[in-house]
Amino acid sequence: MKKVLYIWLVRFFAAWWGKKEPTLVVYLMSFGNNNEFIVKLGQKCSREGKQLVVLFYPSCSGAANDLAAAGIKTVSFTEGLHFLFSGLRFVVAAKLLFCDNYYAFLAGCQFKRQKTRVVQVWHANGAVKSFGWQEPKTQLRSAAAQKRFQAVYDQFDDYVIASPKMGEIFSESYDVDKKKMLTLGYPRSDKFLRAEWITQKRRRFYQVNPALKGKEVILYAPTYRESTTGVTLELPEDFFQLVGRLASNQVLIIKLHPHLKNISQLIRTRLAKSKQVLWMDDFTTEDLLPVTDRLITDYSSVAFDYTLLDNAQEILFYCYDLHEYQNQVGLQHDFEQWLPGPLVLTTAELAQTLKKPLLRQDFRQFNQLWNTRNDGQATARIIKHYFG
Repeated sequence: MKKVLYIWLVRFFAAWWGKKEPTLVVYLMSFGNNNEFIVKLGQKCSREGKQLVVLFYPSCSGAANDLAAAGIKTVSFTEGLHFLFSGLRFVVAAKLLFCDNYYAFLAGCQFKRQKTRVVQVWHANGAVKSFGWQEPKTQLRSAAAQKRFQAVYDQFDDYVIASPKMGEIFSESYDVDKKKMLTLGYPRSDKFLRAEWITQKRRRFYQVNPALKGKEVILYAPTYRESTTGVTLELPEDFFQLVGRLASNQVLIIKLHPHLKNISQLIRTRLAKSKQVLWMDDFTTEDLLPVTDRLITDYSSVAFDYTLLDNAQEILFYCYDLHEYQNQVGLQHDFEQWLPGPLVLTTAELAQTLKKPLLRQDFRQFNQLWNTRNDGQATARIIKHYFG
């Protein structure tokens, strides 16, 4: 009932704020991983005499501060009553609205359809998990909730994607027309193909960690699991013995999802005595990818980024809870067919795989499927498409 009332209030305030002609370019930010695109977007807006406003979740404060330093107007927001009196006015004043996620309040927005274009620039480059109508939990929700979900999906005029494969998933998951899919490439992928960015990340990493030169860097970057009390990550007990099986020239960097801060501390405590396990708080996952020799992940989208890099050698999919995750969260039905590396179901199997010599895997087929238009020019194409 509360959500129904909230959407009704959004509809009322959106109509109030929306009396003027839309003129702004607005970016809704829930992930702080697309700053380079936003800066280029801001520069284009300045040249065109338009104003860009970035509305960001508090979790993206760091990225927002960098944007503000670049001269871009930023406004913090969380969905709730305060948003109705503050942030919503920017949203309904948008002539061009970029969204990096699903935003529930969009169900109540009454855009002037001939004057406002709503664009989905998804925060991930591909999909292992299911979402939308393909997510098992969605089918268990009430008819009213399902109606709200579809109202949000239908708000998007365009879905910016990198591959026909992702277009098929969006079309099926959100029950929207395939004609809405624009295969322009993901702007946040451009940096992974830019030599200057890669060199800068490697230089900084080895300046801070000179002892790691010549070491085999293994990055473990799992996603979180949802539970009745929030998000969690329950690693198998024998995972904590894995570090004792690493070769002397190997180091394991563990980089958990930002939602797992509390869990991170517990795992650190368990592994505190191991000199081969490193925690690098001053580096993001993206910062670490250019120095990673072996990537261990699970259902995270990090694999879609890693395979774009020239140093990408091996990916292991450590899915110790595969069947449970598949039933509760859901996975793409064909994911085992296109995984660009071995599916590892036990810690023992993972340890055995890490003992094998590092051999470069061939990611060409995977990239043709998922990174079709991720060629380093996505930002330029998107800006040209919307600004000419």
